[in-house]
Amino acid sequence: MVSVVGRTVGGGLRKIPLSTPVDPVPEQALTVAKSRALLARNWGGVQNSLLAYISASAPQFSDAEDILQEVAVEVAVRFDEYDPTRPFLPWALWIAKFKIAEFYRRRERRQVILVGDAADGLAEACIEVHERLSDEQIAIEQCLGRLTDRSRELLNLRYAEGMSSSEIGTRLGMSVRYVRVALSRIRTMLTECAQATVSKQSPLNA
Repeated sequence: MVSVVGRTVGGGLRKIPLSTPVDPVPEQALTVAKSRALLARNWGGVQNSLLAYISASAPQFSDAEDILQEVAVEVAVRFDEYDPTRPFLPWALWIAKFKIAEFYRRRERRQVILVGDAADGLAEACIEVHERLSDEQIAIEQCLGRLTDRSRELLNLRYAEGMSSSEIGTRLGMSVRYVRVALSRIRTMLTECAQATVSKQSPLNA
């Protein structure tokens, strides 16, 4: 160990060890960081497809949003089980099926939901649509870039971090009603913006 010479209280000499150099970032920490980045990238790419799939079985859109949040949590918890060499969407859809079933079991509702071949058929359709980079997806990405910082923050807290309207309100000092209304307006604005963008890009309008 490298040391330097210093004086003791009694006037003698003693060796003072130099501070240990800062260790490089542990490999495990780098692995975790890469895993989180991969999760965020994959989730962002399939979120809309998952919501469309869940909405087909949920009684209301708000229920579909809640189920989507549960899927997001489960995906994050079980992400180590995901094989990155395989497509992400089919794996996430598999989790979504179980979360939809749990939703109805908790509420003991006798709703007509997609099961068996119907659910599998819809899942395959979602995958097929997802694999084609649609004009609508491009338009939504463009419209997201036009949002204000506050609007993007609200969307990030709701969908990326999975916070409830109440939790968002507490974080940002807003009422629950304000948060819900703001999110509703943002979604409406994005829909209208995307539709207008796609319409302008259509060959018929060229």
